[in-house]
Amino acid sequence: MHDLLILKAIWKNFTGEAKIKYHKQGGSMTTAKDKNIFFHVGLPKTASTFLQRNVFPKFNDIRFIKKHDFKHRDRIIEQSNHDKILMSIEINPDVQDGMEKLQDVSHKYPHTHTVIILRRHGSWLKSKYKYYLRKHGTRKFDRYFDLNATGILEPNNLKFYPKIKLLEDLFEPDPLVLFQEELKQNPLATIEVLADYMGVTFDKNDLRIQTVKRSYTPKQLKKVRRFNRWYQYDHSHITSKTKKFIYKKFSGLLLHSVAFMGAIIPDKSKDEETLITQQKIEAVNKAYREDWEKCLEYARQQRKLLFKT
Repeated sequence: MHDLLILKAIWKNFTGEAKIKYHKQGGSMTTAKDKNIFFHVGLPKTASTFLQRNVFPKFNDIRFIKKHDFKHRDRIIEQSNHDKILMSIEINPDVQDGMEKLQDVSHKYPHTHTVIILRRHGSWLKSKYKYYLRKHGTRKFDRYFDLNATGILEPNNLKFYPKIKLLEDLFEPDPLVLFQEELKQNPLATIEVLADYMGVTFDKNDLRIQTVKRSYTPKQLKKVRRFNRWYQYDHSHITSKTKKFIYKKFSGLLLHSVAFMGAIIPDKSKDEETLITQQKIEAVNKAYREDWEKCLEYARQQRKLLFKT
């Protein structure tokens, strides 16, 4: 019994000294529950890479968890000396993996403040289709997406307002809703909205307001689509991780080489088809007009919009 009391006294003295030393070094004993956590739920093709590379790292007095460190988020949040945490990752709530990530964060950090950036449906779909071709896709646009649900992309995937309501249901604070159009038309003002929401500062001279990646031209994409039909990219039969990695890199190099050559070599084919006609984009916008208006109204209840609707 005497030995036990001595051990308790030693432990109490040790932990007390540790706390004093920690505070002297400018640390904080706040736990994960005491921290203000912000979560940028990046839908695909909504300027996530731009924010992750050019904006979020420039915010002061907040611990930014990069997308590659997202899997270590619990440890980073627990060990961080910062009172504010910012996570950002591209998530698709329409697939199981994306939903599981959202539910995990919601379960552990229900007070998280979420941010979601949306984009006009036709523009978003056009960008999604171009990305599909850059990832070895072979279908024409009409067979990639169709309002009758005969394509690869489901029509329900384009409904954005339910994604806002999902974040409302999963997290206690309402999500901050922004639009990619705002980042294009008023980038600095939109970034200031983000900073004010998180209660952080930044030096505008540190920001790089430019496109992270240039997209292929329609001419290049049509050549890439023809190449994809010939090449038939498929790594499902490869079991070795190393061989699969090499195959992916080699296939990507071939695709980018075709795109590069497609930009400089004259097209002698008689393919005059437009990759995606403006009429199809307008038809998509018309089909989802009600959903778009709901998203706009939701954002208007929070702040003044920074683009012409």
